[in-house]
Amino acid sequence: MTTTVTVTRVPLIFSGHFPKNKNGCASQSAVHFLGSSSTSSASRSSFSSSLTTTTRIRRAGFAVLASNSMAPSIVLVTGAGGRTGSIVYKKLKERSEQYVARGLVRTEESKEKIGGAEDVFVGDIRESESIVPAIQGIDSLIILTSAVPKMKPGSDPSKGRPEFYFEDGAFPEQVDWIGQKNQIDAAKAAGVKQIVLVGSMGGTNLNHPLNSLGNGNILVWKRKAEQYLADSGVPYTIIR
Repeated sequence: MTTTVTVTRVPLIFSGHFPKNKNGCASQSAVHFLGSSSTSSASRSSFSSSLTTTTRIRRAGFAVLASNSMAPSIVLVTGAGGRTGSIVYKKLKERSEQYVARGLVRTEESKEKIGGAEDVFVGDIRESESIVPAIQGIDSLIILTSAVPKMKPGSDPSKGRPEFYFEDGAFPEQVDWIGQKNQIDAAKAAGVKQIVLVGSMGGTNLNHPLNSLGNGNILVWKRKAEQYLADSGVPYTIIR
């Protein structure tokens, strides 16, 4: 049985690799989409021909796997209490015929903010055991967690560049590296079929201004997590 896949161009970078299908003919090479670059055509052709039992569906700028069967795909959105995470979680909930959406947030307050449904789990990504219940049984994982710098009290942007800091326990190394590594490890152990990681541009530029915020080197740690995912062996998509 052959499935035709239509790929819509979007102003984002998608990269990933896909396991062999049951006929053993799927490509292991990365798939990259970048506007109308010369690699897009070849990648699309390879992508379409390599999938026979799985369709990649793009919704709200994200790509997740959906089985050809009628059963909806179970998708966990971590960081579901954040600005982007809450949008993705709600969009998936609106498509209940295709997806069973789950959310992971850090506090009960965040859970209530997005509706307080039973499918929203509370856990700390820095503690690997606390996120296992949310990940068990899912098909796909969308990682939208991120360290967030805060402006120092008394800073006045109108009088110059403001200073930022990260709260104790919420530095990029702890959130964007250890926290994301924990999610990837838990997903791999649970047999998750696809991981979507939302990263950031500039990860290879050590002198990028964002790295100086709160002395957190946030892009360095985000890039480290991206590389860990790429080396994990789990089919993945990275959005920058």
